[in-house]
Amino acid sequence: MFKALVLLCLSVLSLQLSAAINNDNEKNNIASPVIAFPMSQQRLFDQDLTKYSDTSEVAWLGDKDNRFLTLWREQTTGHVVGTSWLFGDTYTSANSPGIIQTLRNQLSNKGLHSYSVSPLSQALNSTQSEERLLAQLQILQEKVVSQEGKRLMVLQGANSQAIINILIHNPDIYVDAIVLISTNSPTAALSTQLSKQLLELKTPILDLYRKTDELAVIEQAKIRNTAAKRVNKSNYRQVEVIGLQGQLETQITTSQIIYGWLVTQDWY
Repeated sequence: MFKALVLLCLSVLSLQLSAAINNDNEKNNIASPVIAFPMSQQRLFDQDLTKYSDTSEVAWLGDKDNRFLTLWREQTTGHVVGTSWLFGDTYTSANSPGIIQTLRNQLSNKGLHSYSVSPLSQALNSTQSEERLLAQLQILQEKVVSQEGKRLMVLQGANSQAIINILIHNPDIYVDAIVLISTNSPTAALSTQLSKQLLELKTPILDLYRKTDELAVIEQAKIRNTAAKRVNKSNYRQVEVIGLQGQLETQITTSQIIYGWLVTQDWY
């Protein structure tokens, strides 16, 4: 009797286990639901620009494969000095408040047309990202206003690394002066590479950083300055800007430093 009861229990357990396995197999055979990924940060930036208060400043550049939005501002003086290309830091929009927006206003008052470009939202150390940046630079260079007078390139934060690398390998894209603002590299190896590449460029470079920047930004700036001094690179200058990033006074001071440096380069 006891033996029969044990066999019955084992039989029931076996049936339950078999049913559970079959249920799991049926679940596994069901197609996985399609997950809708959120829009990219770049697309959100583009949407912000299309709602910009002054629609006359919003400009689409490029063809259908390489179209991108910029904030365009025409110079306000009677004499065109040239054109400025402003690339803010990664994950920032062309119309985000801060130094780039202030420079748009200040440079236009100094005779420079300006194109403020929303940087790419994905990591800039990938080949695909650099190809997209290269396409943007080539399109900017083809613009008629970019061919009038001199060309100033302003690079902020992590964007500096990728664009400097593009300039090194694409000599057909040329600028007359480069301003670096709080430049930083993601790794020590890339920081060393950037220092070497800056020494290769014949273009005058103004390297700005704030006393309140992150320690890594300040340390990398010191390394670049030391490297330039060792080879006596005369067209490289580094300046420490006093003040907090968010303060308008600091941003105005930064624009004044840039203007004063351009004067020494015979732009005015």
